[in-house]
Amino acid sequence: MTTTPWHLDGELAGRYAVGTVGPVLAASVEQHLVACVPCRSLLAPHVDTPRLDLVWAEVLEEVEAPRPTLLERLLGSIGMSDATARLVAATPSLRGAWVTGMSVVLALSLLAAYVADNGVAVFLALAPVLPALGVAAAYGPAADPAHEIVAATPYSAVRLLALRTAFVVATTLVPAAVAGLLLPGPAHLALAWLLPGLALTVGTVAVSTWIAPHQAAAALTVAWLAVSLRALAPRHDPLLVTTTPVVLGCTVALAAAAAVLLVQRRDIADVIRRTA
Repeated sequence: MTTTPWHLDGELAGRYAVGTVGPVLAASVEQHLVACVPCRSLLAPHVDTPRLDLVWAEVLEEVEAPRPTLLERLLGSIGMSDATARLVAATPSLRGAWVTGMSVVLALSLLAAYVADNGVAVFLALAPVLPALGVAAAYGPAADPAHEIVAATPYSAVRLLALRTAFVVATTLVPAAVAGLLLPGPAHLALAWLLPGLALTVGTVAVSTWIAPHQAAAALTVAWLAVSLRALAPRHDPLLVTTTPVVLGCTVALAAAAAVLLVQRRDIADVIRRTA
């Protein structure tokens, strides 16, 4: 017994295309279309090509879009939008390499505090620098591989700068605060690095309104180390950064940096938008 092959005709193809066939017949048509090129060609005149292209583009975008990182998912869990979470998560100094390197520096400086006579001065010199360097690495073409995308995105540059700065500082403060609590000596040493760290961080953003962030951070870091590392010299106080002159200098520097940001607030967006 032979069976005559069944194929669609123009009328059935039209009804199927507009969705007026029953579910059983529609299932039979779909199964047949999988293996029959001539019948698929009957549907071509009934296909809404622009709509099909749009649907296919959406499918490709969904398939090819990178999966959200762990940080993006965490930011989304606290109510941050997907777009904002992706821009923040792209911050170079929020990546594992930076966090690992920072932790190693803190661990080594903490070790120096225990094994060297003036070793605590190493921690008090290096800990304040870390948040400033992290902030500098969060912006600009010299550090951010996604800089061009970030600079071109229709998003408030000031808000993005504030968010990135806040998250970078937060990820630096936590391990530094833990390490500070482990320092040998008076309890107040755990907080002694906070004021200079804040001054260097705010100063980096302020100076970045004129020069590139990495240049600003480098200049301020050199200036700070020139002052703080004097504590390692013989017959110098290892707690130099806690003395009144240094604390007063950090306070004045912080106030000056805040004043610069207030005056230059309209130019703060250039820290993100600057292309060179």
